[in-house]
Amino acid sequence: MSYCIQVHPEAGVLLRTLAPYAVLRLGRALADLADTIGTASEGGVHDLRIDDCVVRFVVDHARRMLEVIHVEQREPLADPMYGLGSSR
Repeated sequence: MSYCIQVHPEAGVLLRTLAPYAVLRLGRALADLADTIGTASEGGVHDLRIDDCVVRFVVDHARRMLEVIHVEQREPLADPMYGLGSSR
């Protein structure tokens, strides 16, 4: 089943600042998720994190639409094995 992805204007502002490869990865992940989130699931808001981006979205199965309602860019997770993120 295919779904349309609609991006709210506020979320679109940040998406336009991301690298094209990041936007493609997010879009593909959202498309896959729309199909896997069961139609019996409660509406609600879902979060998807890829790299340092968090996308908040809702799925409307009746309209076959996935709506991106918020995008947030966060600091990359520190890897304790390599000492990233520590102050030396």
